Amino acid sequence: MANDGIVMHQTIDALKEKIETGRINKIYQISKYELLIHVRSNRENFKLLLSSHPMHARLHLTNMQYPTPEQPNTLTMLFRKYLEGGYIQKIEQVLTDRICHLTFLCHNELGDIVHYHMYIEIMGKHSNIILCNEDKKIIDCIKRISPSMNTTRFLQPGAMYQYPPMDDTKLNPYTSSYQEHNNLTKVYLGFSPLLSKEVLYRIDQGQYFEDIIKEIKDSRSIYISKVDDKEYFHILPLTHLQVEPTQLSIFDGFDTFFFAIDQKERIKQQTSNLSRFINNEYQKNVLKLEKLEDTLHISSNREEYRIYGDLLFSYLGMVQKGMWQVEVFNYYDNTNIMIELDPKLDGKENAKKYYNKYQKAKNSITVLNEQIEKTKIEIEYFDGLISLLNNANYYDALEIKDELESLGYLKKKTKKAKKPTKPRVETYFTKDNIEILIGKNNLQNDYLTFKSANRYDTWFHAQGMPGSHVVVKGQDLDEYTIRLASTIAAYFSKGKVSSSVPVSYTLVKNLKKPSGAKPGKVIVEAYKTIYIDPDDSWIKELTKK
Repeated sequence: MANDGIVMHQTIDALKEKIETGRINKIYQISKYELLIHVRSNRENFKLLLSSHPMHARLHLTNMQYPTPEQPNTLTMLFRKYLEGGYIQKIEQVLTDRICHLTFLCHNELGDIVHYHMYIEIMGKHSNIILCNEDKKIIDCIKRISPSMNTTRFLQPGAMYQYPPMDDTKLNPYTSSYQEHNNLTKVYLGFSPLLSKEVLYRIDQGQYFEDIIKEIKDSRSIYISKVDDKEYFHILPLTHLQVEPTQLSIFDGFDTFFFAIDQKERIKQQTSNLSRFINNEYQKNVLKLEKLEDTLHISSNREEYRIYGDLLFSYLGMVQKGMWQVEVFNYYDNTNIMIELDPKLDGKENAKKYYNKYQKAKNSITVLNEQIEKTKIEIEYFDGLISLLNNANYYDALEIKDELESLGYLKKKTKKAKKPTKPRVETYFTKDNIEILIGKNNLQNDYLTFKSANRYDTWFHAQGMPGSHVVVKGQDLDEYTIRLASTIAAYFSKGKVSSSVPVSYTLVKNLKKPSGAKPGKVIVEAYKTIYIDPDDSWIKELTKK
């Protein structure tokens, strides 16, 4: 990846075309590092995402759905106070560096026209979003930097904004000719190492520097290249990687590249370490099962305790206090046997002790078997949640959290009562316009299978392992649709990275919900099985609703 000054230059050009002069309708702080600004421009609504994330900082328009807090925090209220209702007067880049300067035209409380300035600095762990007044005095910022943290440039309310240190010896690639060098990041402002490699490779292939820069200037696309499960992007094809890139518009490219990464980060930030809790519960029950089975094994040997008691009563004369063990003839199997003793007790008391152990073990067998069965159900349940959480987006994870709260595993936080909403089930359409629905957690699975689906829809699920319920609207499906739905079911299951995963499929009418079972559990009465090697090829075959 390389969100460098050149990418920002083209992004800003694209932003100017869409939202310059647009009106600010609403501002949200959607995470510790991100702002989402709703803009109305040219009779269209846009969402401007500003991110100061240490690894994924960027700015672009987005079509993705981001969760917004029910209650705005102090920083959000501050940004709304100054900017909401105002207009984006100007969008510009500082030199060719990774700094975007937004100028807002607003009205103060007296109705006077005032200008505010926002600086979005895309600089790795030092990325920031800073709001200033007309005099460039800082009103506030996403990350405050005190004088104790940086003596030369501190960022906090009341301080004067100043640009970060810049290298004024570098050339502007848009206005300068080619300067031969083995690392163009040292020559041109805004060049990342990735872009430097690409430009040098193209020059070696006979292309002129001026033609490459013209291609950059004309580009309104993002090209994503995947090499060994690692993705790279830039605004021109990265030919030196020797792979066929995916071409998208600039804003769709940012959404595609960053959204999956963001979802994992958002789940981690917003769901109170949900993954850690589920894994801890799973491990706790695995250890509990081991202990219960050990205790059951000991209890299963209860007949030995009864025999020891019988033999000690038969040979009371051989046992005296202070003895640690005694060897007697076992008339049950005609062999000699050594019996451990409590030296503080005599023969009769030792015999009674063994009888008590026998009775206790006998009584505990039923309880132990019940506990073992319950613990196995818990292990299966949390193992399923682990698989579901691995494929969850933010909303799926929140529903998993709600499920755990409703079952009493997590304590419910006091919050305003709100209307119950239907679980968010993902809906896709095949090239033949056949509808496919995917449950991404237990609540969605239950809703999809037992409330949303028709009796004669076709249901798919990875066999013998936790995973998503997949429902295809209709029956008598062709082989293409069966294989496609089976691939989805295998992909969203614990067998995602396995090969030849068995997938069961049947009509919904053949499914039953076990009485008292946890969410997501079903009984299948009759089904067929297909074996699938899961991969993500299904994504290209479907259109998302």
